[in-house]
Amino acid sequence: MSKPPANHPIATLYDELGAFVLRRSMQMMHDPHAAMDVTQWTFLKALETDFRVRSRPEALAWLYRTATQRCLHLLRARSTHRRLHHEHRDALMGLPSPSPESTAADRELVHRALAKVDERTGEIALLTWAQGMSNERAAELCGVSVRTVGRARATFEACLRTLAAEAS
Repeated sequence: MSKPPANHPIATLYDELGAFVLRRSMQMMHDPHAAMDVTQWTFLKALETDFRVRSRPEALAWLYRTATQRCLHLLRARSTHRRLHHEHRDALMGLPSPSPESTAADRELVHRALAKVDERTGEIALLTWAQGMSNERAAELCGVSVRTVGRARATFEACLRTLAAEAS
């Protein structure tokens, strides 16, 4: 996405209110880099949604709400990641490295599963299962609901299990 022209309403809004959104993000994230990412994400969201500025207080409220929601999402994800890592740390540490043969077999299995599902399910599977993208972000990129992403991912994983069982 290219930068909006200097006279674009969102660019003007960023110049006027960006520091407020950054300060709010810093209060929540306690990390300057994460806060800057949230601030930039918030203004990109304003561009993507074609946000219309009616008044400065309304714009600031929308920006604060959007930045706060993003911060909460990132904090929850961070917390969940830490919890899962703590719960499964010992099991992960004891896992042997996969052999090149098993890695190639896994890739072949995924390739066969992708060939069996429809295009949208395959796209969602690549985004969520292979690239580790959240269901929310994949839904946003694909223009579908989060529930649809969950169902598509479940379909792909069921196909993988069936093919793995057939191969055994």
